[in-house]
Amino acid sequence: MQKTWNWIKDNAGAITATIMAITLILGGFSGIIQFGIINPMHQRFDAIDQRFDTVDQRFDDLRAEMNSRFDAQDKYMNARFDAVNQRFDAQDQRLQRLEDDVSELRKLSERVSRNEGHIDLIRQQLQTADAPSP
Repeated sequence: MQKTWNWIKDNAGAITATIMAITLILGGFSGIIQFGIINPMHQRFDAIDQRFDTVDQRFDDLRAEMNSRFDAQDKYMNARFDAVNQRFDAQDQRLQRLEDDVSELRKLSERVSRNEGHIDLIRQQLQTADAPSP
């Protein structure tokens, strides 16, 4: 063990220089890997993320535009249905008035028929009364 320790002491400068050189080489490789491979990959990933964000924003804009169009169509259709409903209500009211008028006419017709029957009866009675007795 003493021999190894002495050898390390004797060659400490060379060992240190070799370790430093290896460290520099590894540091250089890590720098090359970092700046030549990893950073460009991150930049590409960032660019892809930005593209996805842009596409997401476009979808959000389209969704909002479609929703506003559907809302406008709903308002228009509801207004049209309300107008049709009002027309139906007006027609229902007219029909109700016609039904009332027809009912009133039927009542008048029945009264006229009864009155005509009474008039016929009175005529018969008058004819009988005016006839000469035998």
